[in-house]
Amino acid sequence: MVDVAPSERMAAGGDKTFHAILDIALRRIYKYKSLTGLTHNLQGTRMIRFVHAADIHLDSPLVGLANYEGAPVERLRGATRQALGRLVDFVIAQRVPLLLIAGDVYDGDWQDFNTGLHFNRQMIRLAEHGVQVVMIHGNHDADNVMTRRLPTPENVHVLDHKAPETLVLDELGVAVHGQSFATRAVTQNLAAGYPPGRPDLFNIGLLHTALGTAGYDPYAPCSMDDLLAKRYEYWALGHVHEHAVLHKDPHIVFAGCVQGRHVREPGAKGCVLVEAEGRHVKVTFHPLDVVRWDVVHADVSGAAEPEEAVQLWRESFEVAMERAQGVSLACRAVLTGRCRAHSVLQKDAGSTAALVQNAAAEASRGSAWIEKILVQTGPEIDFQELARSDTPQGDLLRFVDQCAEDPEAFAQLEADVTALAGRIARTGAMVPDFDDPDERRRIMHEARDLILPRLAEGEEG
Repeated sequence: MVDVAPSERMAAGGDKTFHAILDIALRRIYKYKSLTGLTHNLQGTRMIRFVHAADIHLDSPLVGLANYEGAPVERLRGATRQALGRLVDFVIAQRVPLLLIAGDVYDGDWQDFNTGLHFNRQMIRLAEHGVQVVMIHGNHDADNVMTRRLPTPENVHVLDHKAPETLVLDELGVAVHGQSFATRAVTQNLAAGYPPGRPDLFNIGLLHTALGTAGYDPYAPCSMDDLLAKRYEYWALGHVHEHAVLHKDPHIVFAGCVQGRHVREPGAKGCVLVEAEGRHVKVTFHPLDVVRWDVVHADVSGAAEPEEAVQLWRESFEVAMERAQGVSLACRAVLTGRCRAHSVLQKDAGSTAALVQNAAAEASRGSAWIEKILVQTGPEIDFQELARSDTPQGDLLRFVDQCAEDPEAFAQLEADVTALAGRIARTGAMVPDFDDPDERRRIMHEARDLILPRLAEGEEG
C-alpha cells in the first residue's frame, strides 16, 4: 500500500466523485493499517498507539468480603484474573500493537506456577494478534522467586534490573526506556540513570515509583524534574493504584491498578489508551474492574427510627450504583449525623447491619455487597446547653469532657483494660490506646453519646 498526500491526489486530476471515492478508500486503508502501528495521517505524520497498564497483582485476594453471606467468593477470588482478561480483550479490540506494564504483575509470593502460567496464556493471546508487550518488575514482582524462574512468551520483553535498558521498536517508531526492580525495596533514584530521549523516536519511560505520593512506600524515589529532564514524550508509571495524569506535554501518567483489592482502593480501576500524533498526545482511561469498591456516606440527621435512617443511606447508595455504571459494587456503609434513632442504631448492631444489607441487596438486585457498616451517628442533644445546666446529666457531661481532655482526670476512672485487652486481642481488633489524646477523646465522646441518650430515655419513662 502507498500513502498518497492530498496535494498529489489533487494533481492527479479527475472529477470530484473520483476524489471522494479515493478519500473513502484511503480512510479504510488507514483504519486497517492501525493494526501494525504504522498509521499516518494525510500529512504523513505517524500515529503512535499503545495501552499503558500497571499493578495487576494477579491472584491477590479481595479483602473484606469473604465473611459476607451471599457474596460470590469464587468470583471475588478470581477478580484480578478477570480484570487481566479484560485488559487483553481491550488491547485486541483497539487493535493497538503495544502494551506497556509498569510493574507488579504479581502480588508477592505465589505458591505454585499456576499464577504465572495464567499470565503467560494471556500474553500468548496478544502474540496471536501481533501485540508486543514491554514490562518491568515492580517491588511485588521482585519479591517472588518464581517470577525469575518462569520464562515469558517471545512477544513479552522484560527490561533488565541491573541498569536502565532501552528497547527500540523500529516498526512502531518507539523507544521504551526502563529498569526493573532487583529487590523489593529499591531506594535509589532509578530514573536518574535513564538515557536521554532519542529525537528520531517517540520516547516512553517505564518506571515503578511513588513519585512522592503520600501513603505509598517511597520506592525508586524521584521528582517531576527528574522525569522532565529526560525529554521523553510519555512516562508510563506504576506503583500508585489511583489513575492520575500528573503532567501534560510531556504526559506523566499513573495508570492505576486494574482491580481494586479493598475499600482503601475505591473508584474505577483500569488502563489508559494513548494515541499520539506528533506532539499531540491523547490519554483515555478505560475501566477494567469487575468489582468496584466505594464508601457510601449518608447524613441521617433527624431520622426518628432505624428504618428511616437506613432509607436515607439507601438513597446515597443508589447514587453510588449509578456511578458504578453496571459494575458490581462492594462498599462500606457509613451513617452520620445526630438523630433520635442513634441509640437503637448503636445498641442493636445486628439489626442495623441486617437493614443495611437488605437495602443494598434490594437496590442492586443482589449485585452489591457490604464490606463493613460504621454507625457514626450521635444523639439529638444540645451538649453546650446541657453542659451549662445544673442537672445530673450536666454534671456527668462536664466530667466526661474533663476526662477526655485531662489525663489526670481520666486516670481517676481507674479504667484497667488489661482483661478486656486479652479478650479483644483474640478477635484481631485493636485495643484503644488511652495514652493517645485523640484516641482517649474519641472513646470518651463515644461513651458520652451512648450514655446520655439512655439517661434521657429513663427520664421520659
